[in-house]
Amino acid sequence: MKILDRYIGRAVLFQTGVVLAVLIALYFFSNLVGELDYVGRGHYTLPVALGYCAMLLPREAYQLFPMVALLGGMLGLGGLASSNELTIVRAAGVSVRRIMFAVMKTALLLVLLVAIVGEFVAPRLEQAARIMRARAMSQNISVNAQEGLWARDGDTYVNIERLLPDDVARGVMLYVFNDQHRLLQMVSARQAIYQAGSWVLQHATKSVLHDDSVTTADVAEERWHTDLKPEVLNVVALPPDKLSVQELAGYVAYTRANGLDGSIYALYLWTGIFAPLATAGMMLLAVPFIFGSLRSVGIGLRITVGGLLGIGFYLFNAGFGRVALVYHLSPFLGAVLPTLMVFGLWWLLMRRVQ
Repeated sequence: MKILDRYIGRAVLFQTGVVLAVLIALYFFSNLVGELDYVGRGHYTLPVALGYCAMLLPREAYQLFPMVALLGGMLGLGGLASSNELTIVRAAGVSVRRIMFAVMKTALLLVLLVAIVGEFVAPRLEQAARIMRARAMSQNISVNAQEGLWARDGDTYVNIERLLPDDVARGVMLYVFNDQHRLLQMVSARQAIYQAGSWVLQHATKSVLHDDSVTTADVAEERWHTDLKPEVLNVVALPPDKLSVQELAGYVAYTRANGLDGSIYALYLWTGIFAPLATAGMMLLAVPFIFGSLRSVGIGLRITVGGLLGIGFYLFNAGFGRVALVYHLSPFLGAVLPTLMVFGLWWLLMRRVQ
């Protein structure tokens, strides 16, 4: 049986690799065409644009992998079915469930790979790509909105105009309130540099509000001790779907500690946790299709059905999560329900397979 497991596993892995390579190539050239408009700005040359697009590929692969797993499973098992190899295996007394077990071994390998890419490879490469692109174009890494980036640390509200590489923030404003929400102090600094566990405010103006007067003083440097470390600010600056599970978990804890709404980050946290299970479910979904309604159809129809299912899952997974936030449903429910529906569909179809 180990020989059979390896044979089925190789067929599924090969087709999964082919599908992934084709889709990733399409996304690479699509991103490159979009970046060509920026080539020539500053030091942003064509080789830099090529490197930037290449560094985004792990993120694209991670997001596409549930659909890739379904197509790879359909094409791998479908190829064996078209050459009557699965028929021979069944005639030798091997059950559908035993074949599904072989597919499950391959799915577990892919789940592990997806988890590693999504947690360690894709977020770091994408952040490095954004920094490389920003430096080449002499631009900011990111700005949350026209009014800058806002954050809160206890009774202190922070506004940062720009985030730059190397833990530098430009245009920093601090607003300190008391327990009665009365403004006590304002600090305006041209820039802040994170050093030795705290921010150093440079060229700052400090205003202290008294009951009947305001005291203002210019300060060359002043240390600001806060829990808002550069990695926390980078999380705020980046879209939540570009972050690792570890970064999301840290920021969700920060929002809860400061009484902030972090539901969108909680949603993507749970989505990232369940993403490997979604990949496994999509690959297992190929088994009842090959042994059921698609056993005698051509490769073109298999690709069409697999593509439609994969796109449908991608859209529903993204859309339902946002609907859950709009109607104040649990982020956990918004993330887990699409994956549960995949396994539910697989279970229903497997009951019809003889």
